[in-house]
Amino acid sequence: MSATTLFRALKKWWWTLLAFAALGAAAGFAASLVLPASYTSTAQLVIAYNAPAQANSSDLVQANNFAVQKAFAYTEVARSPRVLEQVIESEGLGITVEAAARQLSVEAPINTPILALSAEAPTAQQATQLASAFVTAFSETVQSIETPIGGTTSPVRIETLQEPTVPIDPTSPNTLTNLALGFAVGFALALLWIAVAAARDRRVHGAASVGDGGPRVLGSIPASGRADLTEVADSPQSAASEAYRTVAAVLGHMPNTRLDVVAIVPATPRDGASALSTNLALAMREFGVRVALVDANLRSGTISSSLSLDGPGLAGVLAGTATVAEALRTVSGIDVLPVGETSQNPAELMSGSGFAGVVKTLSEAYDMVVLDAAPSLPLSDAIFSCSVAGSTVLAVSAGRATSAQLGAAADGLRAVGVDPVGVVVMDAKTAGVDADPATALFRDLRTSRA
Repeated sequence: MSATTLFRALKKWWWTLLAFAALGAAAGFAASLVLPASYTSTAQLVIAYNAPAQANSSDLVQANNFAVQKAFAYTEVARSPRVLEQVIESEGLGITVEAAARQLSVEAPINTPILALSAEAPTAQQATQLASAFVTAFSETVQSIETPIGGTTSPVRIETLQEPTVPIDPTSPNTLTNLALGFAVGFALALLWIAVAAARDRRVHGAASVGDGGPRVLGSIPASGRADLTEVADSPQSAASEAYRTVAAVLGHMPNTRLDVVAIVPATPRDGASALSTNLALAMREFGVRVALVDANLRSGTISSSLSLDGPGLAGVLAGTATVAEALRTVSGIDVLPVGETSQNPAELMSGSGFAGVVKTLSEAYDMVVLDAAPSLPLSDAIFSCSVAGSTVLAVSAGRATSAQLGAAADGLRAVGVDPVGVVVMDAKTAGVDADPATALFRDLRTSRA
């Protein structure tokens, strides 16, 4: 997955980051309300060694080191069943030693003779009471262990630095922590979802995403927010008009390319090609080429319906009810053969010699015939248009067909001996991550004013 693909997905699905993060934060807040509260009370003890009154500084240093070592060792004493059982018995808890160990904890800061004994309970008062019992049980156990046999005092003294205090706020659940954690988890899930969506996006978004194995890109038509079939005639100085002229010039100068009959074929039904067919014909007319445009999509007749062309059209000519000359209509200076009456079984009309004869008649009267064909996938109609054409151009709309579908459309035509000369990307982006270097320059074109 390329960075461009990921940036495109982030741009499209950025709102999921906010939505998932908000849901995560809401879940964290809900967890804070649902989870039972827990309070922690902590006492601080210091371990001291009863050094003799006449001890010098060296003795005191050794005594302090001894106390530090003892403090570290006493952490295990505090966790021992002996201490925990005494706490359970004194408080009448009725729980196991393992359960008590989860409520009671001890910490010894490094290189200090200090111990922090903590107790956790559902209420603040219970936590304080349990911490006091923990301190008592621990102190008594240490004194019992350290008192020599037959002796009366222990060389180790345990002093209380801080009595267990009643906690004001619960230690868990922590609302702020749960909010932050929920927000982070939601944000991470959104990123993961976007990455998966980006990895699965195989659509053609521009010339760069056609792929090395796809047809040659002849050009890109920038998105203009409207589908003007006569853009070149209506807005001759627009960026889209210049793009159509560029495609026409590229076709006209490609070596070994026949331009007597050119079939414009959309890769899928989602890809618009009629605007390319019409404007290519208009651009060629500007170059001095005598052009005839044929609406060869007998299923939909997009050109005919969009330009409000009536009459017998191609269907009538194929049915023998009209001649080519009678069916032709003139639009913006070019002759157009409309579709006539659309058909649910166009293959029956186009598979015979009649369609080839119509195209031959037009090619003898004009320098160039442009066929606006039906989609290559999943229909067979395009094969009949391409079989009588000297050159075939595929059209794909940015963000609609996938690169696999474009490849399948090209392979399907090659299977019947038709090798597309290239592909034109329609509605190409002129800004953002999908803008191709050449297409992006269309933004700099300015319409001159008289």
